[in-house]
Amino acid sequence: MSVNPALLRKLVPLNGLDDFGLERVADIAERMDLKRLKQIFAIGSKDNFVYYLLEGEIDMIDRNGRAARLSADSAQARFAFGALKPRPASARVASEEACVLRFDNNKLETLITWREQLAGISNPMADDGLVVSEMLGDEEYPVDNDWIMALLCSPSFYDMPPENVQKIGQRMQPLQVMAGEMIIRQGEIGDYYYVIRQGRARVIRNEVTVTELEHLSPFGEEALASGAPRNASVEMITDGLLMRLSKSDFQELLVPRMIQRVSLDKAKKLAQEGAVLVDVRSSEEFATRRLLRSINLPLFMLRQRLRKLDPNRTYIVYCDSGIRSSAGCFLMAQKGYRSFLLDEVQRAFEELAAH
Repeated sequence: MSVNPALLRKLVPLNGLDDFGLERVADIAERMDLKRLKQIFAIGSKDNFVYYLLEGEIDMIDRNGRAARLSADSAQARFAFGALKPRPASARVASEEACVLRFDNNKLETLITWREQLAGISNPMADDGLVVSEMLGDEEYPVDNDWIMALLCSPSFYDMPPENVQKIGQRMQPLQVMAGEMIIRQGEIGDYYYVIRQGRARVIRNEVTVTELEHLSPFGEEALASGAPRNASVEMITDGLLMRLSKSDFQELLVPRMIQRVSLDKAKKLAQEGAVLVDVRSSEEFATRRLLRSINLPLFMLRQRLRKLDPNRTYIVYCDSGIRSSAGCFLMAQKGYRSFLLDEVQRAFEELAAH
């Protein structure tokens, strides 16, 4: 359920954000409408979530059974609860109904930090710290704070070291494009990673349009992450402005952060804990040979099918060579999924092959 940014204006430290910043925070908020006695979290829990109470009352119950009540009408409700880990108390709904917002604290802190950094760009008295005012700024294409903020808020940049984000911003090159212009062609070797700053484009595979790309949509990453030729063409639908990052910069700044490798032994343990094995080869290859309890999401269909996956699960991506799986793992990480690239694939086929 989407969250109205206006609900965030009274919350601390969200009340220090401007309208655009609040909209980005609302994008990552999870609204929870709960009934009486519903447990929000357990005592001793260590997950990365923090919570805000919008409506109703909750009880914080310590190890001795003592309860402290938090009401949405109180001044204390302006602040997050559940941030201390391990949690010294459990939280349970005390009123007939309650409305709670839940945030991944890493993502929330990232958004707040970058918005505060970018706020200094237009303030000549501010200490720019990370020199973010230099990002994507020149005479022809002046700094666009909202565009930079939206880019930084995308899953591609979560947990990215600030120095890497700054380098990406400084190395991205603006490219004016026209409607009908072919940006990349199927079968060619990849040379750039692109993000749409203005305009719309279409993805064409084997002369068939398979999807459209809009503001902030990235493309071109599969060929750069895997080293394989482009698996589709991209043509502009409208005039627009693209930002592009060279292959060498992409591999230096993005790939190491987005593709996490996992050993077979670790993958087995993750699978026992609920991780899903994802085979990105073709359906024919999957039918011939596959790993136990794996699902098939061919690489060329992965982008369209990602929304059907549970974002709370962990995914282990594989293929025969590691080439297609590298691209698939990067794509999943870019969209915010917790994904790993399976090492020792041949050993995996020996030990975990489905018969």
